[in-house]
Amino acid sequence: MRLRTRPVRDSNLLGERLDALAAKIDIGMIAPDPLQLVHRYDQPRDQEIAGLLAAAFAYGRADIVVRNVGNVLDRMGSSPDEYLRAFEARDAGRRFRDFAHRFHKAPDLVALLVRISWAVRTHGSLGELFRMNYRGTDEDIGHSLQRFVAALIDAGGLLPKLTPARRAALSYLLTSPADGSACKRMNLYLRWMVRRESPDLGLWTFVDPAKLVMPVDTHIHRISTFLGLNDRKSADWKSARAITAKLAVFNPADPVRYDFALCRLGILDLCSRKRRKENCEVCLLRDVCRFPVV
Repeated sequence: MRLRTRPVRDSNLLGERLDALAAKIDIGMIAPDPLQLVHRYDQPRDQEIAGLLAAAFAYGRADIVVRNVGNVLDRMGSSPDEYLRAFEARDAGRRFRDFAHRFHKAPDLVALLVRISWAVRTHGSLGELFRMNYRGTDEDIGHSLQRFVAALIDAGGLLPKLTPARRAALSYLLTSPADGSACKRMNLYLRWMVRRESPDLGLWTFVDPAKLVMPVDTHIHRISTFLGLNDRKSADWKSARAITAKLAVFNPADPVRYDFALCRLGILDLCSRKRRKENCEVCLLRDVCRFPVV
């Protein structure tokens, strides 16, 4: 039986409710979230590396992502930056030989580490590599992200050529707008690096937060549809941009500030596909949801 929907009554009310939700959910509620791995470190270069690894493998259950990537970071020692500046692929092959995260295995992880090592050795940091590819005149972050991902995968043409299978594996980990996908994980990485407010780190101050695009996964796609912010069936780059544009009405300087709070509703199963009355009745967004309380 198809559920009846109702129109969102008042866009101003929706903005108020979103602001209230964002204010309520703080860093104390972060677990399980890959971002908690980044907060292990105090040094920006370590945070950049931990963030890229955490975001790249942030598919599947959040607690499993935290466990698997956390294990990789543990094996890199106290400083991921120092480890990658002295990086040796043969040693990494042994060190991470038992790594597996769903369909990515040790060779995929090592190939990614080889490229991050190239970036920090050649450009000083991941942030500097992104700075080289950032254009503040772009309408949004998409073209800059596309250039950054291409630069990281190709490594200036200085590394051995990737096999088609390994390139496909890396392209899945380092998503790009070039393939039309929503780029949830790379947009998530940019949110962590760019936004100035907690729980994000605000390391890349050269990037305007207004340029960021919403990291759209199944949770955000579903909840945005409930709130009348999305009418596209596919979670792709077009839907990510459209959702961001609608959120920018409420906060043009920082449209992705709502991502952490909205995503928590999904990760913590407070707003699931199978809606539950006990959750709907206490939800801060219940009176702006297109679906009446069950």
